[in-house]
Amino acid sequence: MKWFCFLSIFVISNALAGCSNFDSNEQIEVSPSFDNEFGEMFGVKEKIGIIGGQVTAGEDQKWMWHFWGEEVQYKEFSAVAINIGTNEEIDPIKIDYEMLIPTEDGLISHSPSQEMFPSEGIWKVKAYVDDEFFEEFVVEVFP
Repeated sequence: MKWFCFLSIFVISNALAGCSNFDSNEQIEVSPSFDNEFGEMFGVKEKIGIIGGQVTAGEDQKWMWHFWGEEVQYKEFSAVAINIGTNEEIDPIKIDYEMLIPTEDGLISHSPSQEMFPSEGIWKVKAYVDDEFFEEFVVEVFP
């Protein structure tokens, strides 16, 4: 009986701990800006970069997504965003062209889109290519 009680407590505590998307001790920092031949971007250098201005809650924002690597050419992309403070999960992309078109050198593929974040805060954005995780970055959404 003691073994069953211990196992039950262990399973319940792990299930409750799994409800949060983020470890409270995890240090989350906004992704840095960087420059390249297309201009100033934020994201993960030489992996994923976004051209777009300051993001304001509740307002449409135009972004130009850039993905590095030949394996992403002519594939569809999507994203999931999670508010670090509230664990709210959304699809931030409201309008996109779905397919990543390669640049002339074929090393970077890009696509325009329109995003909207419903509330201010720090948001972790997970990018997917053909429904497979590609990369994540963190953006601050202002009031």
